[in-house]
Amino acid sequence: MTNEALRGIEPGATMATAMLSPVMGGLIRTWTDRGSQLWSVEDPGGLSRMLGRGVVGRTPMPDNRFREAAYLNADTGTLVVQNRFAAGEGDRVQVEANVFQLGDPVPPETNPWGDLKEFLSAAALSAVERGEYFVVELGGWDAIPEPYCLFAVVDQGDGPVSLIEAAPAPRGTGIWPDAPQDQRGSTVTAPATEQSLPGAGIFAVAAIKTWGAQPWDVALTFGKLAG
Repeated sequence: MTNEALRGIEPGATMATAMLSPVMGGLIRTWTDRGSQLWSVEDPGGLSRMLGRGVVGRTPMPDNRFREAAYLNADTGTLVVQNRFAAGEGDRVQVEANVFQLGDPVPPETNPWGDLKEFLSAAALSAVERGEYFVVELGGWDAIPEPYCLFAVVDQGDGPVSLIEAAPAPRGTGIWPDAPQDQRGSTVTAPATEQSLPGAGIFAVAAIKTWGAQPWDVALTFGKLAG
């Protein structure tokens, strides 16, 4: 860990591993062994630009999946976000990190749903570059099977296809095609192009709004595409 990461952290401070939501409207939710907490972020843009891009440290989840995580001192609101990959060689290897200050939640600075749409669109483009998929789920350490919204780009023989799958099937959104009432989930596909990939954020947000959740109640789970 670099000196920058140590700045502002008192000796002997207790840091807990925290799962992270995206930063929406200047707010972020964390999940630790002490429970869930909503915070305001002193530098929301700086933290948001790090998340969902494959550069932040990860914690394992079932089925060989991963979620982004950081170290949190809940007493001082200090969040230490480590890079996923170490820098340097030999005895000079070090893990770089950035420190962000969290505080009591305040009214959102921007439209959180709009922020989530932009965040997921950017995350989709980044995931494609890494050969990964992601699943938007309710945050927390105990993964539940539903609700979820999956994004992936797959090759079905005729070129790359953008696939978005959600369960329960989103109904009445005006975005997703309405599925029959007895259908558990819904899937939409389109040729994967620079124009179509940002649409992942639009479809994902439309699905999440049917869950009765807030934008900072969700977390992204990443996995590696086979092949």
